[in-house]
Amino acid sequence: MNGQKILQTQNNNEWETTGTIKKVDEGIKPGVYNIYLGTAPVDKNQYQGQIIYIDRENSVFYQQVKKDFIVHRLNAVDGKPIAGKDVVIAYDGEKATLTLTDTLKNKRSLKM
Repeated sequence: MNGQKILQTQNNNEWETTGTIKKVDEGIKPGVYNIYLGTAPVDKNQYQGQIIYIDRENSVFYQQVKKDFIVHRLNAVDGKPIAGKDVVIAYDGEKATLTLTDTLKNKRSLKM
C-alpha cells in the first residue's frame, strides 16, 4: 500500500473505495484490517490494544485487541483517542476512561 490507507465497504458483493486515499497514521503496521468485524464493548471490561481507525463521521473508533476489533463510541470515552497509539480503555457502566500505555514496558527482552 506504499504507506497509504484506503477505506473500503462492501456493496452488492463488490468492494468500493469510500473516502480519499490518505497517508497511514504513525505507528500502524501495514496490512489489511477487517474492522467491519468489530464488536461493541462489554460493560465492566478493560481493553488493551492499538487504536486502528477513528471514524468521526459515525462518532466511533476502532481498537485492535489481540486479533479482535472493538468499536468504541467517541462520546463514551474520557480522553482523546489517537490513531496508532496503544491504550487501555476501561468501562464503568456507559462511560470509559482512556489511558495511554508504554509499549516499551510491555515488550520482553532477551539478555545474552
